[in-house]
Amino acid sequence: MDVLILGGTTLARALAGLLVEQGLNVTTSLAGRTRAPRAVPGAVRIGGFGGPDGLAACLVENRPACVVNAVHPFAAAMSSNAATACRSTGTALARLEAPSWRTQPASADWTWAADHDEAVRAVRRLPDPVLLTIGRQETAHYLALGARDITHRVINAPDEALPAGWTLLTRRGPFTHDGERALMADPAHTIATLVTKDSGGARLDPKLVVAAEIGAAVVMVSRPPAPGYGDRVSTPQQAAEWVVARLHADS
Repeated sequence: MDVLILGGTTLARALAGLLVEQGLNVTTSLAGRTRAPRAVPGAVRIGGFGGPDGLAACLVENRPACVVNAVHPFAAAMSSNAATACRSTGTALARLEAPSWRTQPASADWTWAADHDEAVRAVRRLPDPVLLTIGRQETAHYLALGARDITHRVINAPDEALPAGWTLLTRRGPFTHDGERALMADPAHTIATLVTKDSGGARLDPKLVVAAEIGAAVVMVSRPPAPGYGDRVSTPQQAAEWVVARLHADS
């Protein structure tokens, strides 16, 4: 194995494609939380490793030249496990992560929350209708909002029963500006508050652009702290160049 990619994101899938095109032996690991995930170039493994010790054992057994951690910015446990396992086995590690939206001028107008519980407290002070785009795994935090006019958009339905007044919308991105405008600026149900996470990127997601157009309040959940071990890259191309450099250094 030349490289192990910890994936599940659009960036990870793009990186796998670049490396496979170069003829490298690439394995992408998916957590398996999303049903029917999109196809990924190269070999794919699905399921957890069993914590940092399990990942370290996998690295010792398969001996990849390097690891690229390309999981979602909010997959804090996986990022911590990757840093611990790579450090203990001496495996080169890079973190592939889009830049935070904090660098965008529009971010100054948002309500930034340190975590989901703080986001819930912020939403209590803001008007309905609310569009919630924080993922199925964080649903439990927001149930405390109770019977409000909330549209909860997720890829797969959450396990929890939703309160009265909530609408479950199961959709998979990427989302377009026209699509987001049709959802958020519907004259009969114009979104007043958008709650989302700092997934980041060089440009704002269409939902954030539309929120600014219609004057909706934005509650943005901040990223968790990142582990200090490993190099950092922000695009699949940069990550591919990093991988090739590691392979050449080991040859």
